[in-house]
Amino acid sequence: MNQKQIGKNIKDLRKEQHMTQSELAERANISAIHLSHIETGTVNMSLDTLLCLCKALTVTPNDILLGEYLSASIENMVFQERSNHLNYDDKLLLQKIYGFMEERRKK
Repeated sequence: MNQKQIGKNIKDLRKEQHMTQSELAERANISAIHLSHIETGTVNMSLDTLLCLCKALTVTPNDILLGEYLSASIENMVFQERSNHLNYDDKLLLQKIYGFMEERRKK
């Protein structure tokens, strides 16, 4: 596997979730320096580290190893298309749900 591409996948996923390296490192219980090395492809990561990063990013190993995920722009387009059909109250409810999901992810 290409370590540089895997590192880029991790970096892209992190940025799509608007996380800093420090935030992701803390969530994955690794050092920010180690995460930086992983993202630049200068070190191999262990299976345990891969799984911790998956959990912290709420993605699968395939998302990281193969880059098989929807980009934020594609997801936003899909969401936008579906949300165009919602009424105002439904949009408010969705906003609250996203807020709860974000709080749960921080824990």
